[in-house]
Amino acid sequence: MRLYVMRHGPAEDRAPSGRDADRGLTPAGREVVERAARALARQRAGGTAPLRIVTSPFRRARETAEVVAARIAAAAPELHDDLAADAGLPLSLIHDLHAVGTDALVVGHQPTVEELVRALVPSTHPVSPGHPPHAMPKGFRTATIAVLDRSGEDPWRLIDVLDPHALDR
Repeated sequence: MRLYVMRHGPAEDRAPSGRDADRGLTPAGREVVERAARALARQRAGGTAPLRIVTSPFRRARETAEVVAARIAAAAPELHDDLAADAGLPLSLIHDLHAVGTDALVVGHQPTVEELVRALVPSTHPVSPGHPPHAMPKGFRTATIAVLDRSGEDPWRLIDVLDPHALDR
């Protein structure tokens, strides 16, 4: 199973309502998310497994998930409160997703997404030969996607990091 852990795209500093949950993506943020979605589509090219998208109910995360779903022709994103900005680590959600076995993209918030990857991937496991564990040299920037893989009961492995800020426009 592949698990894609994504931080939402760049969002407004403040929503008109003043509520953090209502902050939407900026126009530039949508472009960054679109780059991430194209990278995800390339990464999944040739694969036939469907992708289930599960997202925080916060507007910026929902909008991020919707952009990705439209780009890769996935089903509508599912809202999940365990991915909200004020929720803890969604380990039970990840366990449930793995039990189903369908590839999944989870869209959430910092620092939860980074803490989730660190909790799932053994700290001694490199991304690839010559790369240190959790090799995210720029941190978990907005719209970044960590690509994890797990077979059966083996531990999760971080196999790629898709950073749209480092990709060609």
